Amino acid sequence: MKVRVRVPATSANLGPGFDVAGLALTLYNTFTFELVDEGLHIVGCPEQFCNESNMTYQAFKEAANHCGLEFNGLRIECSGDVPYTRGLGSSSTCIVAGIVGAFAFLDKAQDRQEILELATKIEGHPDNVAPAIFGGLTVSVMEENNVLTLNIPVKHEYRFVALIPPFTLSTEQSRKVLPQTLPRQDAIKNVSHLALMVASLINGYDEGLKLGFKDRLHQPYRGDLIKGYHEIMDALEKDEKILGCYLSGAGPTLMAVIKEEDKMGVVRLKEELGDLLTDWQVVKLELDQRGYTCDYE
Repeated sequence: MKVRVRVPATSANLGPGFDVAGLALTLYNTFTFELVDEGLHIVGCPEQFCNESNMTYQAFKEAANHCGLEFNGLRIECSGDVPYTRGLGSSSTCIVAGIVGAFAFLDKAQDRQEILELATKIEGHPDNVAPAIFGGLTVSVMEENNVLTLNIPVKHEYRFVALIPPFTLSTEQSRKVLPQTLPRQDAIKNVSHLALMVASLINGYDEGLKLGFKDRLHQPYRGDLIKGYHEIMDALEKDEKILGCYLSGAGPTLMAVIKEEDKMGVVRLKEELGDLLTDWQVVKLELDQRGYTCDYE
């Protein structure tokens, strides 16, 4: 028996929702798991990841220990379109897939809350794994070892234009530049912006999104690590058809939010940004409302 798990890309933080908010997008990685007699066999990913340090395998092994699955050998096939270390939750796809894959062999693949808690334990925070598990837009709170996640209903149909650069930025590197403390005024601004952003999405108040996505906690510091960040963000801010923009996860991908009817949004952005987007990918995505899916082959 083979277990096939498909996990969506995620975009975390949404500006002021640092380590709290995230959304699932229509870009996917797929993993197929098969129990074999012995050994570890990983195909479909770069050679440097085809070993026991592979994140998917590590998550599978921890989940197997957690749920009591015994296995002697494992084959993992990987494929997909979520770019590595670009701020689109590639590591979360690996972690969630590994846990779901192990759980599936014991018919526990739909225990989403248990999967969330284990994934958060492995990842360290729930902002990416939560939408990968539940789909849609989520907010999550950690209280000791408990994780509470709620889906936020989004009133309007939006499109999320991912500006994906040709270079990577590790989460570890992007966290090192963050300040240990934040001025009170900046903290107040972030709380107010997050509240405005969430309320605007629920109520369909498009005019509140551009301000709601603004952040003072991490983007001003991480932006300096990304070539062209300030120029691109300034251009996005000036585009009246852009509802809002933010740094996706730890970066370096930037995200612009547009209306569904803005059919020429990608073309317009490419023209406006010109040489700033040399070798960048510009991909229009939608909200994924399902989270991971799991089936048997």
